[in-house]
Amino acid sequence: MRGKHHAVLYLYGNDTTKPNRTMEQQDKFYKGLFFGAVLGAAAGTIMGLLFAPHKGTETQQIISGKVKHAIDKASELYESSEHDAAYNNDAKKRSQEIIDTARDEAKIILNEANSIIREIKGYPKTQEN
Repeated sequence: MRGKHHAVLYLYGNDTTKPNRTMEQQDKFYKGLFFGAVLGAAAGTIMGLLFAPHKGTETQQIISGKVKHAIDKASELYESSEHDAAYNNDAKKRSQEIIDTARDEAKIILNEANSIIREIKGYPKTQEN
């Protein structure tokens, strides 16, 4: 089992010739793998900027423009979410007012219906609130 797949099998713990890794070792391995990937991406970005077809000032202007555009977009999204939250709050208040009005009217109708039923049955009229 010592072929080209040996390292891959050991990496995933399927190799029976080596002891299994502990959780701490696995966590350390994956953290190292993650940081290595991040550092590799950062190094690639820096190398790309250094060997870019544009001059340094042009590259800075391009990056600056993209950052400003991203900030503007984020600002628009934030303002939009604030507007949506305010609209939802107003809608909630209005719907609560409608519910309260409907509840009050339902009580009035129920009292009138009870009054009519009492009249029909011959009970004396009661004082309504």
